[in-house]
Amino acid sequence: MRRAVLLRDESTDHGTRGVLVAGTLELEVMEPPWRDNRPNRSCIPARKYTVRPHMSPRFGRVLLVAEVPGRSHILVHKGNIGGDVERGLHTHTLGCLLPGLRRGRLEVRGRPQRAVLNSATAFRQLMTWAAGEPFELEVTHA
Repeated sequence: MRRAVLLRDESTDHGTRGVLVAGTLELEVMEPPWRDNRPNRSCIPARKYTVRPHMSPRFGRVLLVAEVPGRSHILVHKGNIGGDVERGLHTHTLGCLLPGLRRGRLEVRGRPQRAVLNSATAFRQLMTWAAGEPFELEVTHA
């Protein structure tokens, strides 16, 4: 089974950012901030997971992070921001992982937020790397 590692290096109200290394591929990832693994609000706990291809009614062909303790439907899909909505920020994720090619900022309703950029391209690259097969993802902190 292929292996990938997500090395988280920053978590603020704007979200949790890290670098995903999958073979020779290096992508930025945005997740929600850590909020005690609360469904729809928190990034997932650091540990090893199996990730497999999945067909989402909302997002189409995506990746599913399987067997997340206390959670379900954790996906890898396109998106840019992962802010804490309870603190007035905006988000494109309810706990899912959003890949990007680089880090940056986006202005959302007049307020700048930390983001990952070029998500559609990054997502396509990750799907190509995965080649329709499950892989192991180790989520860890720097």
